[in-house]
Amino acid sequence: MDYGNYLQFFLTLIFIIGLIFSAAFLAKKLGFSHSPILTGNKNKRIEVKEVRSIDARRKMILVQCDQKEHLLLIGGSQDLLIDSNACVTSPESVSKNNVS
Repeated sequence: MDYGNYLQFFLTLIFIIGLIFSAAFLAKKLGFSHSPILTGNKNKRIEVKEVRSIDARRKMILVQCDQKEHLLLIGGSQDLLIDSNACVTSPESVSKNNVS
């Protein structure tokens, strides 16, 4: 067998895999992964605002539902609702209230 054919096969395979990964990356950057067309949901009422790792298993998650924010601790032996009374405020109103 000719080693040139093997080399051509592997280079073509690497090129095709690279095209697939670049198309997936481009689709993710353009927002196609959370499109209402794909998810079927046009009116999003729930949104994950922030995620912080506590340790290898546990995470703190800030979730916004309608006009309320909920702070959750997930992972470990059980999931906990830390705070559910956090109302959504704009950053401008918070900075105005803190300045005396």
